[in-house]
Amino acid sequence: MTGKIRAFLVCLFLITLGGTAVQAAPVYKAADFSGGLFSVTSTFVSRLNAAGINTISSTSCYNCATPTPVSGHLVYDSAVPIPATGTANVFSIGAIPDVANAAIFEFSIDGLSFRFGDPGIQGGPAIQYRNGVFNGFFFAEDFLSPNGTLLSFSVQGGQFSLRNQQFENLLTGFITAGAAGLTNIRDFVPANAVPEPSSLALLGVALVAFQLMRKPIAQRMRA
Repeated sequence: MTGKIRAFLVCLFLITLGGTAVQAAPVYKAADFSGGLFSVTSTFVSRLNAAGINTISSTSCYNCATPTPVSGHLVYDSAVPIPATGTANVFSIGAIPDVANAAIFEFSIDGLSFRFGDPGIQGGPAIQYRNGVFNGFFFAEDFLSPNGTLLSFSVQGGQFSLRNQQFENLLTGFITAGAAGLTNIRDFVPANAVPEPSSLALLGVALVAFQLMRKPIAQRMRA
């Protein structure tokens, strides 16, 4: 009787473990986002020029004559739970085998690009949600400007800033948040994706254990 109970418990454990493995499989989605710059003052322009950034001017704000494009894209695991209430940073953006870092996450402001896996990342990237709705990102990166000036780029929810080491703003801007903030959401299947074998293997072992559990019963019935 003890062997029968042991085999049954092993069977139950493996089936449960197999179900957990299936639930944990990532479900990747790709999406795009956009935003804009707030007012670019003459002081900001001077600081940008001092850092070797000369493509942004006082007419680059989102509602100015020549707005600077602010856009990006990401791939995230939609199976990661999202809190229904409150504000939370959800770390559903991560490395994917054989997928380039620039495809996983990229935030671009004109000629400046910040990507997943950059060496200067200080935090994130993570998707921020407020009451279950997209609210921007959490991301921070230190990097060298075109002329070697150390700058800090920070995204907190729906707003971002670019600062020098004196904590002076060079740029400030926003990301379009809300239910329509992430656009062109679509399924993302990595080129090397294959069916998860682990759960199937566990279920197979569980079936073997179940058969072993039944074997003594059948032998007793024949006896």
